[in-house]
Amino acid sequence: MRISTQQFFNRGLEAIQDVSAQQQKTQLQLSTGKKVLTPADDPVASTRILELNQELNINEQFQRNIELADGHLKLQDDLLGSIGSVVQRLRELTVTAGNGVLNKSDLGAIAVEVEERLDQLAGLLNSQDASGEYLLSGFQGNTQPFQKNISGAYVYQGDEGRRFVQVEPSVTIASTENGKQIFQDVEVDKNTFYTVASPNNTAVPAAHITTGQMIDQDEYDAFYPNDMQISFTSATTFDITDKSTGRVLAANQPFSPNDAILVNGIQFEITGQPVAGDSFFVESTEKQGLLTTVEKLIYGLRHFNPSENGREAFSALLDSSLQNLDSSETSILEARSQIGARLNTLDTTNEQLKDVELLTKEILNNLEAVDYAEAVSLLSIQQFTLEAAYSSYSQITSLSLFDRL
Repeated sequence: MRISTQQFFNRGLEAIQDVSAQQQKTQLQLSTGKKVLTPADDPVASTRILELNQELNINEQFQRNIELADGHLKLQDDLLGSIGSVVQRLRELTVTAGNGVLNKSDLGAIAVEVEERLDQLAGLLNSQDASGEYLLSGFQGNTQPFQKNISGAYVYQGDEGRRFVQVEPSVTIASTENGKQIFQDVEVDKNTFYTVASPNNTAVPAAHITTGQMIDQDEYDAFYPNDMQISFTSATTFDITDKSTGRVLAANQPFSPNDAILVNGIQFEITGQPVAGDSFFVESTEKQGLLTTVEKLIYGLRHFNPSENGREAFSALLDSSLQNLDSSETSILEARSQIGARLNTLDTTNEQLKDVELLTKEILNNLEAVDYAEAVSLLSIQQFTLEAAYSSYSQITSLSLFDRL
């Protein structure tokens, strides 16, 4: 076999380059702390490292979701606690109003505080989070949940949605509540009603219908569950009909603003000046919102009648108000209990995720972490080998075949 001078040079350079590359790799392992730098170093370990890193990223996202849900739930729990305190105060005022020695003026003073508590309650129910979304609107985060209708009564404008957050591959947690479920769909002890004006009314300014009051429960129960429609045939007369059947309950009734209208055991007023074609409705219901309960309490306090029948109706109103406030408190406590259970679940899940994260990092470290003692020793050997290669190359390059000719 023929050996040329060029081959001597090439073999020497290749040896130096190989050792230099190995040394650079070892130095990079030491600087990064990882022994698997490319998939070519260990294809099996590289695949597993990639999987573990993905698991860590998913775990991190779950922990962020838990942090977000935890903040929302704690905010709602604090909010429900504040609402519960207001409801408790309203209950105290209702009990006070039942004192038989109080006159209409005294009850008017109580009505002033109840009105203030109603505004406070509405403000709490319309609370927003740090991002400006309403907490109790369901999916309608940009819609104020409790708004006044044309007659000044609060109605729910959100939906029944609840937002869920995934905290584990197969576990989701509700991070929000809706106001309808907690504060609107509250069971009442007796059949009741609510009033509303038709959105198609044309009077300017618009005429309103008051919240109304139960005067004779038995008489209303005999009509329940039908609804009533008050239709103005002129500016001074109206008819009352059964909304579903069209049966006339009262025809050609004279109208005067703010005069009490009594029909089928209930009382209400229409304020302002309606015009022919305007309509108002009395709708039956088995449920009554918290704000509606307070509105009816205010109406009863403001329209107290000191007669025997009036006192009986007022006493029945107070009893019903207490029952409904108690039901609202129960609804609030149930919601807080559910939130507490979710918070406990989040805490447990978060601890599990942290344990999984710790174990995953340990496995990942075993796969990709460099053994510094071994790497330093290898680097020393590689340095010695490189120096030997340089020395050999120096001696080889000083030789020439021409010296043998």
